[in-house]
Amino acid sequence: MIPKGELTGAVLAGGESRRMGRDKAALVVGDQPLWKRQVLMLRSAGARTVGVVRRPDQPALNLPADIPLWQDEVSGIGPLAGMHAALTACSTGWLAVIATDMPRIEAGWFKWLGGFCSPGCGAMIRRHDGTHEPLAAIYPQAARAEAVRRLAGPNYSLQTLADALIAQKLLVSVPLPGADLWQLENWNTPAEVASRQAAIRR
Repeated sequence: MIPKGELTGAVLAGGESRRMGRDKAALVVGDQPLWKRQVLMLRSAGARTVGVVRRPDQPALNLPADIPLWQDEVSGIGPLAGMHAALTACSTGWLAVIATDMPRIEAGWFKWLGGFCSPGCGAMIRRHDGTHEPLAAIYPQAARAEAVRRLAGPNYSLQTLADALIAQKLLVSVPLPGADLWQLENWNTPAEVASRQAAIRR
C-alpha cells in the first residue's frame, strides 16, 4: 500500500508516433488531448505531482504551470530514456507510469496495483504470455539505479528492465485478470483511434 502523498505520476509522451502520422500526445479524444487525459487519470489515482516526459526536440504541448515537463537526457534509446527522466524527477517513494497512447487505463488500475506495493517495492502486471507491461506500472524510486545502469546499453528493453527489477525484489509481478485485458490497448494508427475512442470511459 502506498501512503498518501508518496505517489508521483509520469505520462510518457516521447514516442515518434510514426504509424499515427502525428503526435499522439496532442491527439484530441472527446474534448481533451491524450496527455491531459492521462494526467487527470493519474491525479485521480492519487499522484501528488504528475509530469509529462518528452524528447527535447519535440514540439511544446503548452502545459499549464502545475504540470512539469521532464525531458529525456539520452537520445535514441526509446522509452528507457523517458523512464530514467521520470525516475530522476520523482521525489516520492513511488512512481506511477502510463504511456500516452494507452487511454483505456483508468485510475482504478493504479489504485489496484498500489495495493501490491510495499516499502521499496512497486508492482507491474504479468500478461498471460509471461511478458510484463512496463508502461502502466508503479515503480519504487529505488528503480532509478537500475535504469541509470542500462543507459550505457546495449540492452534498452523495458521488458529486461522489468525482469531485473523483479529479480532484485524492487517489483512484484501481478497476474493480469482476464477481465481487465481491454485496459491495455494502445492506439498506434488513425484507424485504431476511429474504431476505439467511443469505448473510453470518462
